[in-house]
Amino acid sequence: MTVQENYVLDAPDGSRPFDAVAIEGDLKNMWKRAGHSPAGADGGARNGAIYRAALANLVVPLDPPLAPKLAPVLVDVTRRHPSRLFSIAAGPAPRGAKLRARTGAICHRRESGGGLVCSEQVVLESDGASADLIPSAIRSLLIGDLPTVLLNFLPGLGPPWIDELMEMADLVLVDSCLLEPGREPEMWRFLEREGSRRVHDLAWARLIPWRAILAEVFDGKEHLLALGTIRAVEMTFTGAAAFPPPPVWLLAGWLSSRLGWKTVGRDPHGLMLRSETGPVTLAMRGTGSGEGRVLERIHIRAAEPHPFDVEIHHRGRETSARVTLRAPRAATLESPFGYSEFAACIVGEIHRHAANKPMEDAARAAEDMMKHWSKT
Repeated sequence: MTVQENYVLDAPDGSRPFDAVAIEGDLKNMWKRAGHSPAGADGGARNGAIYRAALANLVVPLDPPLAPKLAPVLVDVTRRHPSRLFSIAAGPAPRGAKLRARTGAICHRRESGGGLVCSEQVVLESDGASADLIPSAIRSLLIGDLPTVLLNFLPGLGPPWIDELMEMADLVLVDSCLLEPGREPEMWRFLEREGSRRVHDLAWARLIPWRAILAEVFDGKEHLLALGTIRAVEMTFTGAAAFPPPPVWLLAGWLSSRLGWKTVGRDPHGLMLRSETGPVTLAMRGTGSGEGRVLERIHIRAAEPHPFDVEIHHRGRETSARVTLRAPRAATLESPFGYSEFAACIVGEIHRHAANKPMEDAARAAEDMMKHWSKT
């Protein structure tokens, strides 16, 4: 049997009624047919050797409309962080089919050459009536000495069996960008209730390069003083203008919570906030064009006695952002922008174990802003 890079190898007999012992047997037989080498073998392994590797149990419920987009992301996640991957497709099986499973592997060429590193995959399929069996089925197949990571890509907190998966997971990754506009606070309150050490929002992870550039812009002593006299912030995002996306809300909440601003209302120009030194206007506008709803531009203006005017502009997947300074003096420069593919964001959050109080504070401030935004 030949296994190629990125090749997903399914068990030859396809899916079967779920049986944990049989599934483990399928996995063992798959590796026997492929002739794998033990993980951790010496670097001089013969060309074509296959290494089975796992750093985590990765559990991923897939919403059917999102599955085609997320499947290649999961392939890249296993390249960066080899895992026993549990892909869950709840609902597509014919009613009465109950819980079924099939096995496979996702393989990647070793960076140093000389063979492939493969992650095991177990695909679970169920009709609605058998979905409640999914958590116990997965529990029976977990690699016991590895952490369990749940990537909850379902749009919302999900049905009871999702709640059970969350309880058994060591780490839960959610994405408030998948929620209907206005429902993001539900996810953020869940994150705060469960603890930001254990639950991470990928919408916050997308803001890492923006927060890094803002910190760099205000790093100088002269510019740092302008933080206290900011009077206007404008954020522009791609796509529909009706409601800002979660990263925009979270970045606005981060600025508000770090600088001590309080939201007091809304006018035609945007949200009205109050700082210790005066009023602040926050405008959030969509361009009406472009793919998705992605933060693209931030414009910050500060008044006397520390006048400051800076605009940061980033497009798509570019590796730098244009920083335009208009006051206290004019300058334009290109600043490195640490854009990360979605898979890299996921793996970065898997590796982060500390609590995230700045994110919790930002989410609370963002929720307060959203309440004022929704008032007519």
